Amino acid sequence: MGRSMRFVSLVLAASLAFAACATAPANEAALQQTASLLVSITQHSEGMSADDINDLSAQLDEQVAASPNDAYVLKLAAQSRRTLSDYSQDRAQRVHLRHTALAELDKAIALSKPSDPPRTVLLNGEGSSVDFSDLASLRADLFHQVQTDR
Repeated sequence: MGRSMRFVSLVLAASLAFAACATAPANEAALQQTASLLVSITQHSEGMSADDINDLSAQLDEQVAASPNDAYVLKLAAQSRRTLSDYSQDRAQRVHLRHTALAELDKAIALSKPSDPPRTVLLNGEGSSVDFSDLASLRADLFHQVQTDR
């Protein structure tokens, strides 16, 4: 099995294992799965092919579709896509990922309120809070990156 297929298989196996033992509501499961994808993307970035990136983006699409109005899921999906875009060697793919991430951040901003409490996800086995304190700066940085892609 090639390196990229092992990577995709690893991500899919982790996804299925998590889904099998998830007893949380759909929103919590989607949030945790999105967080797990973000960790996988950052840890296994070396040698990602365009197909690997497309597969991971499709998995993010599934999580967003499961919770389309969950600002927490949208934020983590956007961060994941932005990270994927940094690994893409294909300009069209990179631009598409960044535009999708920007739309997800915009929707997260529209759906979130300053009073929304942080939600906890497991990242590398440790609890980590997801909040909206950095949404504006994440969006501004990504918007700048999108502008320089043209």
